[in-house]
Amino acid sequence: MRIKHRFQILFVIIFFCVGAFCITGCAMKKPGSDNTNSQINVFNRSLFAAADKSPINGVSPRREPCISGYEFYYDDLDIVLSFHNDDRIWRITTRNKKTSMFGIALGDSFAQAKEKIARLGFTQSYTPYKFAKDWCLFTLLVDEKNNVFGMTIEVLD
Repeated sequence: MRIKHRFQILFVIIFFCVGAFCITGCAMKKPGSDNTNSQINVFNRSLFAAADKSPINGVSPRREPCISGYEFYYDDLDIVLSFHNDDRIWRITTRNKKTSMFGIALGDSFAQAKEKIARLGFTQSYTPYKFAKDWCLFTLLVDEKNNVFGMTIEVLD
């Protein structure tokens, strides 16, 4: 009888802790994510945020499935938000001139952008246009004139 009672108490404690982590979102975020998100200026969207189908500046998203979840395409704004099956943003891609990330704006030269991202502790990774720091991968989309025309930030698993 005592063992059964202890098992029930342990089960209640575990259930409460798991529920608390899920409700607060603590299990979803990575260390330093608040600092990283403060550097993302893409229509108030941030990594690890819950899925939100509401329009952005009057533009409704078009939902498309992908291998590890789904994506919201805001075609008229040139932004894409990618979600895992847990309904949390794990990648943001923008080609909208009204947005910026880490102080880098569309139209900046690749040299300027590379200098800005390096000052924040990112190091070159995979290709000359990809930069990594801890759990984060930042990609610059660069045109033939060596100017930034888009960028992507994503969570590395």
